[in-house]
Amino acid sequence: MDDPHYMNNVRYDRQLRIWGEHGQRKIEGCKVCVLNCGPTGSETIKNLVLAGIASYTLVDNTVVEESDLGNNFLVNEADLGRGKASTVAANLQELNTSVAGSFVDESPDDIVHNNPAFFESFTVILATQMSLRNLVALDVICRQVGIPLVALQSYGLTGTIRLSLTEHTVLDAKPEESDHDLRLSQPWPVRLPLNL
Repeated sequence: MDDPHYMNNVRYDRQLRIWGEHGQRKIEGCKVCVLNCGPTGSETIKNLVLAGIASYTLVDNTVVEESDLGNNFLVNEADLGRGKASTVAANLQELNTSVAGSFVDESPDDIVHNNPAFFESFTVILATQMSLRNLVALDVICRQVGIPLVALQSYGLTGTIRLSLTEHTVLDAKPEESDHDLRLSQPWPVRLPLNL
């Protein structure tokens, strides 16, 4: 079949079972900006690309170094010395060709302070490993234009996530599903002595 709707339903079948067609349509409409392509940013955007977002833009002016090889699977030894944003973007394209990808080889901090209009075309901003000073400035920009900001910091095996958005209401009732009561209100006779 050449029906694009059918092909998307096949491609994203597992996700559709979790959040339904409405949720998948919302994901497919997302235009994501990722600031810094370290392990946290790369892993996060990889998962979003596999989920089928509309597009992404990676912003990072650093190059792939040896220390990146052990913690960022979207770069390899042949990428040493190349721009991190362009390398990660090229490898992401292989994961899902239906997602449009681009990169900007500039410092995220410079864009925050010198070109705040850059962020206006995105539906969500993912800022990774940024200083608090720059996150505060970015948060002001995002709130002015009503774009959610997700700030991610990782420290080895631990990390933090901060969401900054204006009031957001989610109402997605699924009346065809009901909660199952798994309590034993009438236990088997053999279980009676164990119940307190």
